[in-house]
Amino acid sequence: MFELLLRGLLFLGEAVLELIFSYLFYSAGWLALRLLTLGRYPRLPLRVSDPMNSHSSWIAAFGFLCLVGLPLTTLALLYS
Repeated sequence: MFELLLRGLLFLGEAVLELIFSYLFYSAGWLALRLLTLGRYPRLPLRVSDPMNSHSSWIAAFGFLCLVGLPLTTLALLYS
């Protein structure tokens, strides 16, 4: 019974984290791509109904790169 409760809590936590991170990374990627392409890409609005479809996933991946990859690379290059 306790194991079933833990599985349910794990599923709930995973769903909440996926929603938070998907919207966070999509928003960061959307803003960064808009700034880099001077407003031409992405043509999708900032608020989309499904941020994890195939087109939006690339935007979220770019947001992940901007929020996680670039700071880590900068720190590694500065302090290595």
